[in-house]
Amino acid sequence: MIGNFKIIDFRCRPPIAPYKTLFEIKMNRLTWENRFEVPPSQGVSPSMYHAGEDAGIVYLKQEMDAAGIDLIVAPGRRTPPGGIENPAGGEGEVDFNVTDEMLVELRKRLDNRLLGLTGLDLSQPADVLVAQIDKAVTEHDLRGVVMEPGYFTAPNGGPLWADDPSLYPIYETVIKHDIFVMHQSGIYAGPDFGVNHWPPIDRLLQEFPNLKLLLAHGGYPAIVEALALGSKHPNFYISPDIYCFFPGGELYVNAISKMPDQFIFASAYPLGSFKESVDGSLQFPLSDDVMQKYLYGNAARLLKVE
Repeated sequence: MIGNFKIIDFRCRPPIAPYKTLFEIKMNRLTWENRFEVPPSQGVSPSMYHAGEDAGIVYLKQEMDAAGIDLIVAPGRRTPPGGIENPAGGEGEVDFNVTDEMLVELRKRLDNRLLGLTGLDLSQPADVLVAQIDKAVTEHDLRGVVMEPGYFTAPNGGPLWADDPSLYPIYETVIKHDIFVMHQSGIYAGPDFGVNHWPPIDRLLQEFPNLKLLLAHGGYPAIVEALALGSKHPNFYISPDIYCFFPGGELYVNAISKMPDQFIFASAYPLGSFKESVDGSLQFPLSDDVMQKYLYGNAARLLKVE
């Protein structure tokens, strides 16, 4: 908590070895992004220099306390067999495999101040993924599902869009458990940012109006499409994290008061730092009631926490 506000950071990739490439992206882009004057993206902290080390987790807890963050949400991640092209620009393919068991262990190491989301390898058969979700919820107490279709191909060999019928068993299982889908978006969500194309989600939410779906990274750079989805579908959530502060991000900030029950705060750590993300968000022109929904209340409702 900071001041009168409780805070949930809805997208935090802790400094563990499988996420080390994200920390390389962070450091490699510092100079490039300085020209945008984006404090969360420029901000660094001791934990970011210790990915894969015990010290990283120790520093992370200290940094959460300093920023007033009560709880973090850590997304699992399962990349296709053989990995994905290195988004940091390095050579070779990269495997991001953060399993449910890793998230359970992280929750213990972070004194139960972490809630995890199960990451899906969308190249697996639907029945395998349904069984994974069932186990994640009932045995591991994970609170949602992470889908990153931009890294995968559809059964017909083309792009895998959110409304592909092959994914329907996933959505049916999510609704059965009354959890939510975190859908990856943003400039690193696929081979190019053309994967940020949101009419398929419009069609999906018309087919499954009870499905709760959140766009991680807020759909950036397709901001207006994302805002249109929020205006049409009450179970659609937007978490723009560091992209609130990027060029065009003022569109998100201006929309928070218009859709106060659908925006959710996140730092996107390590791509955004804790303190600078919180400090910057507290400067948004929001009433205290809307600010508390943005920083905590909407996330708490999705996660089923007090």
